[in-house]
Amino acid sequence: GAQPLFVHVERMADLRQTLALKREFPALRLVIVGAAEGWRVADEIAAAHVPVIASGITDLPGAFETMAATQSNIGRMVRAGVRVAIGNMFDNDQPRYARQYAGNLVALTRLPGATGLSWGQAFAAVSSVPAEIMGEAAHFGSLLPGRAADVVVWDGDPLELGSGALRVFIDGIEQPLDNHQTRLRDRYRHPQEGALPKAYEW
Repeated sequence: GAQPLFVHVERMADLRQTLALKREFPALRLVIVGAAEGWRVADEIAAAHVPVIASGITDLPGAFETMAATQSNIGRMVRAGVRVAIGNMFDNDQPRYARQYAGNLVALTRLPGATGLSWGQAFAAVSSVPAEIMGEAAHFGSLLPGRAADVVVWDGDPLELGSGALRVFIDGIEQPLDNHQTRLRDRYRHPQEGALPKAYEW
């Protein structure tokens, strides 16, 4: 029970087999990864107290194991009481996309018949819930005394794709946000005649 066991399963039948493993070995720190058909056995996953790391929005089957994939998967599992974190796999393999997928799950609540997440649930799915699943909730995932001082100040809703970071702190130390692209932008934002290289003059 000291180390978590991450098991990648997608299909309902495989999920049930994985949950049987938890019943056989109750001390096992089991974490399900994937669970594209998790919504079909959400009550069973919740009853077993097994957390899930799932893809943010998987709505098309990429294999026979994901034939019952739906965008409402995470919303339905959370509604059933499953602790779900948004992970990086397959369709969202870049960590920077996690907040976009969380925001999409908030927008999903506005679609008739769909099951998404509230803003708080979606934000937790990319912040506090992953820390809890990894056993690091005492150090990361929330803004509380004693936690790591990794903070981002946004110019808008952090789950909206159009929002940008204004200030970034890692271990309480502010990080510079300038880079090659921003320096080029600033250099050529208001060009002065004769100040640019010949290739840029008309």
